[in-house]
Amino acid sequence: MLIGAALATITLTGCATTRAPGLGTALDAATTAYALDHGYSEANPLLSSIGDPYLTALAAVGVKQGIKYSLHEYGGLSEDCAHYGVETAGMAAGGWNLAVLAGAATGPGLIVGLLFGTGYWMWADGEEACR
Repeated sequence: MLIGAALATITLTGCATTRAPGLGTALDAATTAYALDHGYSEANPLLSSIGDPYLTALAAVGVKQGIKYSLHEYGGLSEDCAHYGVETAGMAAGGWNLAVLAGAATGPGLIVGLLFGTGYWMWADGEEACR
């Protein structure tokens, strides 16, 4: 549990100027916490050793915010492009989580995740943000 709290704290350091978590991050964190609380295991090796479902979800939020910050500050992306890129990935992960929770195998779950991510990117007009 201490490792999860430390990971979340470390990844959020310096992220005060980054846009707040969005829909993709929220969907991924919520479905991750629910799945882990109901016997599923975390697929991300960075987060799988935390153990507590809710700390794992919190750490996932922190990691996404850290990635946004890094893409903007060090990767040369605009703040909006970094935000929508990470939120699109979060939406894809959340879609995959929902498919797996509904009983889908990995392959169909990945397709559902790609559809969720693509739909979000188009809805949020991520392409416009990254021009």
